[in-house]
Amino acid sequence: MRNEDCVFPEHVNGEGARTFIVCDGVGGHSQGELASAMACRTVGEFLSSLEDLGEAGIREAIAMAENRLSQHTSEFPESRGMATTIVGLHPLGPSEMMVYWVGDSRLYHIREGEVLFKTKDHSLVQMMVDRGEMTEQEAANSQSNNIITQAINDTQKPATPSTQKIDGVQPGDIFILMSDGVIEGCPESNMIGHLIESDSLKAGVARIRKQCEERSHDNFSLIALQVTAQ
Repeated sequence: MRNEDCVFPEHVNGEGARTFIVCDGVGGHSQGELASAMACRTVGEFLSSLEDLGEAGIREAIAMAENRLSQHTSEFPESRGMATTIVGLHPLGPSEMMVYWVGDSRLYHIREGEVLFKTKDHSLVQMMVDRGEMTEQEAANSQSNNIITQAINDTQKPATPSTQKIDGVQPGDIFILMSDGVIEGCPESNMIGHLIESDSLKAGVARIRKQCEERSHDNFSLIALQVTAQ
């Protein structure tokens, strides 16, 4: 199985990085691994260069990524249809974060085992949940839960990223960015349990990874960050 996930920065230790990203090349499309790598690097490098980040900067970064994919498929028509999801976290200050996403890669903001915020997938099943046509549990078990309604792509239909500014971030808070393969292998309740029951974030992530290796049939990538006291 090809790895169609990509992360930015490639080697994450939380030191010095200005933005964090997970991309997942859309399965069933041409060269998903290339699409995720292009988008991840384009968005990451552009946002890392900004002094002040707002919604306009995020939209510009996504548009730059789509333009790069479009240019590639113009030169290499066999790549037409390439696409990727994205989820990103950009610290604005000691207690402020900007979250942005397209597709079904997710971010969770966790404090003492409680999920304070999570992104809402751009997916068919989430749309049905929002309309009251399906429960969250039914969505999780649906055979259609991998159908997304938006992606960064090489077409004339640009993606519209969702954004969320998170205030009041406290030392000890955990942010987890992940591709959908993580949720497939380690459902939300299990993921929170591993983090609560482990002695450290590193140990919790290792338990999540082990469960994904045993159960996930998809690529899975995860960035976990814990806020430290300033």
